[in-house]
Amino acid sequence: MAALGLRTLRRSAMIAGALLMGVATASCGAPSSQAAPTTTQVRTTASSTTVPTTLPRSTTTSLPDPGLAPQTAALPSSSDPAFQARMRDLFYGIAYDSIGIALKSYLTLDSYLAIKNLTDNGYDYAHRLLFEFALDVEAAHALIASQGSSATYVGVQVPASYIHWINPGGCYNKEGYWNVPGSRLLYTVGGTLHSIGIASLISYRGQWYVVHLGAESRAVRIGIVDNPATGSGTPGPPGGC
Repeated sequence: MAALGLRTLRRSAMIAGALLMGVATASCGAPSSQAAPTTTQVRTTASSTTVPTTLPRSTTTSLPDPGLAPQTAALPSSSDPAFQARMRDLFYGIAYDSIGIALKSYLTLDSYLAIKNLTDNGYDYAHRLLFEFALDVEAAHALIASQGSSATYVGVQVPASYIHWINPGGCYNKEGYWNVPGSRLLYTVGGTLHSIGIASLISYRGQWYVVHLGAESRAVRIGIVDNPATGSGTPGPPGGC
């Protein structure tokens, strides 16, 4: 997938939001009467660090959209090579300011349509989930860029004790899925270990996918970095959708 500039995605989402009718949602699948704003901001300020233009080669294998097949109750494994490849793509999409690469880790539209039971799943996916994911990727990129120019992916920690099943009917769902909050992306900059959180991973057909990066919900639609830390940080907290 070709890299797509974050600002381009944000502009496209805002223009589409002005043209389409519908409602944004303020939490995982919960309706809100608040319309999408026309301006956004991030909590971190990008440094003048020059980001290399050549991305590391993606190891994510191109497969048919999982959402084209029915959901299953299979429990994902955090050691699965496909999941590990998606997390590597998530990190380098953040580090290299490439939403196209970061999106390789994300739940697909067809998967979302298959499990959610909102009035307009497609609108919610585009104008809440993807919009906020782009903001969070940009905020995380600004943080990592401010730490130095040699960020290297180390791995991901998924807190097994926080994995829980969301039954149909919960969180505005029509199909159940596994959820885990507060996983940690680990990376080094100049030999120092750092980490940021992944607010929520959910399962589709036995694989973990990102659905919320910085936060499940927010009072203001700005980019959020989930619990950045020097070292491996603290997973969780438990709960969520």
